[in-house]
Amino acid sequence: MNGKIGTAQAAMLVINTILPTATVVLPVIISNYAEQDAPLSILLSTLAGLIVAAIVGTAIRVSNGAPFLTWVGERSSPAVATVLGLLMLQFYLDATSTILREFVNFIKDNVLLNTPVTVLVILILIITIYMVRQGIESIARVNSIVILLYVIFVPLFLFGLVHELNVHKLLPMFDHSLASLTLASITPTTWMSEVAVLLFLAPYLKDPQKARIAGWMGLLFVSLLMIFLLVMALMVLGPEFIKLNAYAGFSTVGVVHIGNFFEKLDILFISYWVLSIYLKLSIFLFVTVECFKQTFRVSSSRPFIGALGLVIALECLFTWQNMDKLNLYNKEGRFLTFFLFNVLVPLAAILLHRFQRSRAKRKECET
Repeated sequence: MNGKIGTAQAAMLVINTILPTATVVLPVIISNYAEQDAPLSILLSTLAGLIVAAIVGTAIRVSNGAPFLTWVGERSSPAVATVLGLLMLQFYLDATSTILREFVNFIKDNVLLNTPVTVLVILILIITIYMVRQGIESIARVNSIVILLYVIFVPLFLFGLVHELNVHKLLPMFDHSLASLTLASITPTTWMSEVAVLLFLAPYLKDPQKARIAGWMGLLFVSLLMIFLLVMALMVLGPEFIKLNAYAGFSTVGVVHIGNFFEKLDILFISYWVLSIYLKLSIFLFVTVECFKQTFRVSSSRPFIGALGLVIALECLFTWQNMDKLNLYNKEGRFLTFFLFNVLVPLAAILLHRFQRSRAKRKECET
């Protein structure tokens, strides 16, 4: 069921790994620091993300697309790989449960107001588990179709807002210090670092040597779309309103209309976002299952998908039931954990590989 995927498909997977939750969470966080200069912070975070993609791509290249934890075990020891795998498994369980909680919170607040949260969690996870059981190739194919729909939705979004745009709301530009822009860029940098999911998708890449290119392509597309959405939101709503609105992106969508004939198009964009967030959730659940499979060295992970889904559901319901706690984690706590596992872990793996290679060459010279 898990066939190989191409470089373009991998890049599209990176896009939907980052974009769906970023469009919901980031505007209010960035605007609190940078206001109308928020798009500049996206540029800074993109630079950092490209560096992360280069590190991840290099780790995949030197391992030649081998399962990451298996390769680490061969380079160090099985015990080290197991401990690292347990830590990374906890990290991905936490990350997946926060994605699920953000999804549920949005649906509960904006669409299904009277549906119990537990029912939403169960229904969403059943669909996601079904998607994961079909394999990464099927997820990549559906994801490619969803990404291509941007060709329809972006022009519709722009054309529907053309009479509502006020460029003066972007002024004054460059009004914030570099320190403020750096603070504003920290949170989006953590989302950009999610390109590290390629570490666990590497065994399914047709050409693992091009993983770096896939990461760069995906991040550049995410950056352009995030800047576009932020600029549109700023010109329609203004920076002060965005700081007070938890779902500024969808408030902007609510303004979209084409004359007096096509109005209330927000449900169309919400439906598209739901497709995207399902794909993001399935990608993270797939990576979590792969991490479990490599950590415990099981031949087939299919029997464990439901159990891991149950753990994610329980964490979603009980650990992240407080919205303020989740927002605080997104704003302050996420950077440390994401930097540790998405940047330092692959960087350490590269350094270990180069150290062992240089030591082997030195031994050859001595003999």
